[in-house]
Amino acid sequence: MRRILIQFFAAFVLATAVPGGARAQNLPPLEFPADCRIGGDCWILSFVDLDAGSTYQDHSCGPRTYEGHKGTDIALLDAFDAGKTVPVRAAAGGTVAGVRDGVPDNRLGDDIPDQQGRECGNGVRIDHGGGWFTQYCHLKLGSVRVSSKQQVKAGDVLGLIGNSGFSETPHLHFQLSHGTEIVDPFNGHSASTPPDCGTGTPLWSEDALAFFGDYEPTFIRHAGFAVTVPTLQGVQKTPPQAELPGNRSALVLYAVVYGLPEGSAIHFSVTGPEGDVLITTSQTIPRTKARQFQYAGRKTPAGGWPPGVYTGEVSVVLPPPFDGRMPSKRTLVTLK
Repeated sequence: MRRILIQFFAAFVLATAVPGGARAQNLPPLEFPADCRIGGDCWILSFVDLDAGSTYQDHSCGPRTYEGHKGTDIALLDAFDAGKTVPVRAAAGGTVAGVRDGVPDNRLGDDIPDQQGRECGNGVRIDHGGGWFTQYCHLKLGSVRVSSKQQVKAGDVLGLIGNSGFSETPHLHFQLSHGTEIVDPFNGHSASTPPDCGTGTPLWSEDALAFFGDYEPTFIRHAGFAVTVPTLQGVQKTPPQAELPGNRSALVLYAVVYGLPEGSAIHFSVTGPEGDVLITTSQTIPRTKARQFQYAGRKTPAGGWPPGVYTGEVSVVLPPPFDGRMPSKRTLVTLK
């Protein structure tokens, strides 16, 4: 995650200072910037990092961000559906201050090529007046639909969610700034030490906040089975398989989890075709992590696994003050 540093390309940077540092009051409520539903076909990958020090914290004083992150990342829930068309829309009206297109989309699981000077990938930057700007990064190659100096209204389509620039999964990086200062649209604050989280006033509209839904400190991105020791790069490249051979060296249940505070526990359980529990184990997280890849497995018995449907479940137990929120994900595989 630390590789996905969203620094906007130089051609879009506008170093306009706001007199006296006072923020303008003419920014209208921001509308939800993508045609998708959180918890349905998209999810929150990361929020703004409000901790100006060497650690990180989101607007709810939680771990759903990473060091120095400057925007709200809205990612496709099914990253493997490369053909999915999800429009990106202007969060407010204004004048297009800059655009970029022509940057190829990255292949899932591959190393990100050098993106020096074009980390945002294909994108759009909009001037809303009074020193306020929004920018929209990682759009799909060839999808940008606006041009520089064009007037846009809230809700106008700017392009499509893609995976261009410094991006490892299809998502929209939405960034709000006032002058040269990054602003978190969930509370109106900028990064400070100590972080100014848990307070403030959202700059989103009521409809947009409803689209975002309730804040979740932890999110299980996906879980699946493997028959050898998995790697993060491998599971990012290949979707979980529905069928696997039962005579390989092991049966392994894996999970990719975002936003794990220190002291969390990831629990794995696997149940066989006859209802017998084959794996049950917990792994404690020693320090806060923006993303965690964990797995648990068991060697294949002599003669292989009995054919049938195996059920895996991954759940997370969170420490205070997040205790009581225990997301889980269930996955199935048929061994042949």
